[in-house]
Amino acid sequence: MEVNHTFQSAIEDSMEFLHLYSEVTAEDVENSRRKWDGFWWHMAALHEMGEVKRIPASAIAKAKYILGNHTWPVFVISTGDAPHTEQDKRKMDCCHCELAVYYMILMDYGCDLDTELPWIREWFLKHQLPDGGLNCEPEAYLHSRKSSLVSTLPPLEAVLRYTNREYTAQEANFLDEGARYLMEHRLAYTKKSGEIINEDWLKPCFPRFFEYDILRGMSFLVEWSRRRNKPLPAEVIDNGIELLSDHIDSTGLRIGRRVFDPSGPWGGHTFALLEAVSEVGQVSPFLTRQWNHILSQSDPNQTN
Repeated sequence: MEVNHTFQSAIEDSMEFLHLYSEVTAEDVENSRRKWDGFWWHMAALHEMGEVKRIPASAIAKAKYILGNHTWPVFVISTGDAPHTEQDKRKMDCCHCELAVYYMILMDYGCDLDTELPWIREWFLKHQLPDGGLNCEPEAYLHSRKSSLVSTLPPLEAVLRYTNREYTAQEANFLDEGARYLMEHRLAYTKKSGEIINEDWLKPCFPRFFEYDILRGMSFLVEWSRRRNKPLPAEVIDNGIELLSDHIDSTGLRIGRRVFDPSGPWGGHTFALLEAVSEVGQVSPFLTRQWNHILSQSDPNQTN
């Protein structure tokens, strides 16, 4: 996809930032996650734009090194899962959605993490809850056993999109159960009362990083239906299309919110590319592409 001049200049700024990123100390690892101008966020924005190949090879190598050498490869649910040595305690502790975003960036670039860091895919498959989703809150595995849509989507996307072979029985079940979870919640509703869980999820967001919106959920279901040869949940998709209608105009899908809020709890320093592609009210070519694909799959007569 071609990008306009504003985006192009901002992309080059991020490329320069990533090229200059050279140290991989424990402090640098933590800074790489700093919202919203850390190392990983620059790469994630480029990935979501379809520009992952613009990331410097040196930055990809350093990112892979961080995952392989400075990340604790266990989701800490109980004290037995926690690191014990001082060296391990300094490692990055990931949650499901964060780890899945990192995984997708590197896999999209062409890295073979399933060979080099096989514990990552195993992590996703291991932490599916009985309702079909995942939860980044450890207590969910000890008490509620209830999942989170935010925690669930990135791991599902990672397994669905970055498996260049037949799915194993475990992977197929993981994807089908995840789709069931999403369908039972009709993208954004509680199962018990039928109320919308979070009104913000009805507003398209870009870039999302780990955040959820119903367009992201719809996109997963459409792709899951195709890849797994399963019936598309037409009622769920049609309802999502209706809910997004206020964000559509003749030129495409408009951004409804930003993942960061300078005046709220999700504030922090940003960077030029993030600001350029996330302006609320602007038609996003990236979200519009996703929207058109959903329409084409839900209505065979619809063209992109």
